[in-house]
Amino acid sequence: MKAGQFKIEEDGSSIKATITVQSSLAAKIFLYFLNILLIAVIVLFFIGDIGVITLFITVMEVLLFRYSLWNLYGLETIVLKKNALSYQHHYGFLKMPLRTVNITKNLRVIPFHENFQAGNKAMKLIFESIDERLQPVNLYQTSLSVSNTDYKRFMNSFNKLYKQHPEEYVLPLLQMN
Repeated sequence: MKAGQFKIEEDGSSIKATITVQSSLAAKIFLYFLNILLIAVIVLFFIGDIGVITLFITVMEVLLFRYSLWNLYGLETIVLKKNALSYQHHYGFLKMPLRTVNITKNLRVIPFHENFQAGNKAMKLIFESIDERLQPVNLYQTSLSVSNTDYKRFMNSFNKLYKQHPEEYVLPLLQMN
């Protein structure tokens, strides 16, 4: 997957990272064309009074429309504070609700390469913490990929916020019975 456009803002007490979908011009044209075509088919079948097929194609169009909005105007916002992680997806003019997860213990950001092809530098970010039972828990995984340089920029800001070095994170000791 192609890395998204990455923007980061810090104010000392929080980090706000924004990742925007980067679609090619050909993909954008194809999605616009396909949506217009399906809407035209829905209108024609509605006029022709073909109910069942119209309903099926309408459901397909709703799913394609959501996919198209994400790939044309998609934006992922992550706000990281010392004790909370908030994230939100924007589909152009549609905004999903802001979700906030409390961080109980240490937080770790793990790069995850979804595509292992040679030369692929894009990665997703996994935010991991430790729960009350001292087990690692996945708080959030980004939907969009970031480049290696953007990951390094984010980690610099992350380390400033938490005033730690990447080596300082240690998994909890195993409890022996």
